[in-house]
Amino acid sequence: MASIEQERWLRFAWNAARYALGPIGGLLVPWLVIQRSSQEAWGQVVLPMILVQLVAHITQWGSKDLLLREFARMPDRVLDLWRASAITRAVPWIVCALMLTRSGLILKDAWAMSWLVGLVLANNVEPLIIWGKKFAGAAVADAMGLGVQVAIILWNQYLDADTICLSFAGNQIARALILWSVVGFPSLGHAFRLFNMRMHLLTALPFFLIGFSGLLASRIDLYTANVLLDRAEVGRYQIVASLFIQFQALAALVVTPLTKDLYRLNIESVSRYARRMRMWALAGLLPMCAIAWAVLTFLFKFELSWGVYAAAGALVWPVFAYVPMMNQLYKHHRELSVMWANFAAAALTCGLTLVLLPKLGIAGGLLAAAAGQWLMLAWMKREEHRLHALPRM
Repeated sequence: MASIEQERWLRFAWNAARYALGPIGGLLVPWLVIQRSSQEAWGQVVLPMILVQLVAHITQWGSKDLLLREFARMPDRVLDLWRASAITRAVPWIVCALMLTRSGLILKDAWAMSWLVGLVLANNVEPLIIWGKKFAGAAVADAMGLGVQVAIILWNQYLDADTICLSFAGNQIARALILWSVVGFPSLGHAFRLFNMRMHLLTALPFFLIGFSGLLASRIDLYTANVLLDRAEVGRYQIVASLFIQFQALAALVVTPLTKDLYRLNIESVSRYARRMRMWALAGLLPMCAIAWAVLTFLFKFELSWGVYAAAGALVWPVFAYVPMMNQLYKHHRELSVMWANFAAAALTCGLTLVLLPKLGIAGGLLAAAAGQWLMLAWMKREEHRLHALPRM
């Protein structure tokens, strides 16, 4: 029993290490770019970054969540299910690729397209990584990818948008190669005979819509800022917003190891856990703001008002307040409610960003994003009350 417990904690540690590479890379890469070039150079990469992440999400089409569910149902057919999903999702990938290459505005640069291809390939084997619990290999892949990117940035004396996109392409291609090696380079041989439109496009549609709406809810302020601000200000806004998104992501890191338990517990027990998590998050807001202030002030030399950090606190806390409830909503088949909550939050954030960002700057954008998260919290609390009202079996 002790060895099983040790193995569980080891997997958690590797997963946490992998998570930590996200904020480390998210701060280190823009800092290097700004130090060696300019804030404007970083801002020029924000649009390709938005589009690469958006298109990669579309081509993934909810496959990770769908496949993990199907792997659990049919553990003897893991590779067949994965191959069928991969070949079927070639349909949205081909459509997106045609749209991108035909457009005169979107991802004209070959390195941005390489960045996208690398990210898509890396995402494709993520379900196999999770199912096989190969978190150590995945952490090594992420670290090696970041190392390649840093090396490319340091190697080049002149950094423009193309070179920065090249560094991201190197990161994702290196990650993809190592991740594929971790799962044994699974073959796609005879995959065409497994093509299943209904199973892997229609069945995955709810998972895709939930993920897509969540992406919009958390990033729509950056998308709007990209339209309203000049390149230098967009670069600064992306760095600040991404830092606080990483703090938000801590909620998922805390909850993910308890996913199975949260599914099994009744609604009263989950509500008690959510209350404790809200209190811990409230206590952590001041240290979070202190860390963010130190990073942004001393590392990036950003002089930001106290209003930015107050808005950031209002942005981060609601996520910890409602994330524990998500599994209960999925358990009771209320996925559509989560999706509509995300879309409503995205719409509110977008509208408020258009008003507040020009007037209040970064603080206005973060306040708009915070309003969307508080709407999510109110929506989830309403759903929680409805679950409490359900008859007990």
